[in-house]
Amino acid sequence: MSVSRFASLGRIGLAVVASALFCGSAAAQSWPSKPITIVQGFPAGSGIDIIARIIQEPLEKTLGTTIIYDYKAGAGGNLASELVAKAAPDGYTYVFGTAGTHGINASLYKKLSFDVEADFTPVAPVVDVPNVLTVNPKVIDAKDVKEFIEILKKQPGKQNYGSSGNGASTHLGFAQFNVAAGIDLVHIPYKGSPAAIQAMLNGETCCQFAQLQTVLGQHKAGTLRLLGMSTSKRVPLLPEIPTIGETLPGFESVTWYGILGPKGVDPAIVAKFNATIKTVLDNKEIVAKLAGIGNAVRYETPEQFKATIKKDRAQWAEVVKKSGATVD
Repeated sequence: MSVSRFASLGRIGLAVVASALFCGSAAAQSWPSKPITIVQGFPAGSGIDIIARIIQEPLEKTLGTTIIYDYKAGAGGNLASELVAKAAPDGYTYVFGTAGTHGINASLYKKLSFDVEADFTPVAPVVDVPNVLTVNPKVIDAKDVKEFIEILKKQPGKQNYGSSGNGASTHLGFAQFNVAAGIDLVHIPYKGSPAAIQAMLNGETCCQFAQLQTVLGQHKAGTLRLLGMSTSKRVPLLPEIPTIGETLPGFESVTWYGILGPKGVDPAIVAKFNATIKTVLDNKEIVAKLAGIGNAVRYETPEQFKATIKKDRAQWAEVVKKSGATVD
């Protein structure tokens, strides 16, 4: 090949790259030009939906467009994740993921049609969510974590605990607690936290790890009892509730909620969406609303969020291995 021919091809290649960069930049500048869909893997009224509703209006106001929530509940959030993993990376379809959907499920499910890391573009986390050991006092009349463990040790395999679905942090968190406490309860998964909580109220299950915001009403009414927080420190909203770690030293099990797109979303759009989320999370009113239901704001850059997902995937793999939990 002649030097002139090589130089000509080089100029063409540079022109193609420059054109692609310009198109990407132009797309980001005009984004968003239509409604944005955020898919949720759990039903309306679930813990993640409560958070989603709190940030919806400020996100819409800041972005200047409509946020549409699409509910695809089932398979521990995998149905929603699969839909978004296969979506066009045009910046208009995202999933509201969790430590369950993008940490636990990679080890819990033997066959997934997507990779929780490689097939997604992390945008930003939104909150850290404490789980709380919750009991129906009519079924297990325990006053604290220690008494709860003592009662259950006398009834191996005879009591059921519920969760918001296979693979959710409410499932694996309790499985982790089972191992740490040396007790044996049977897991019953439900499609979302509303159904799981209703089952506990009905006495179908005695207890569960519930996301705090989903049981505050029952706690105040006295129909359910909160025994211990899964966080490393007591939650400021309910400082009277001890941590589980105060009874089982070193125990901790928390989850996060965050927004991810399919692989290949324009980095400029990702940066713009991330900055928008940061603006919303910097709003004192939003911080107060989230704190009012026991959640702490969690902001990270896309790169930091990517590292969080990688770390959580490895950590939850150990929990899954120790608990022996699996889903076909």
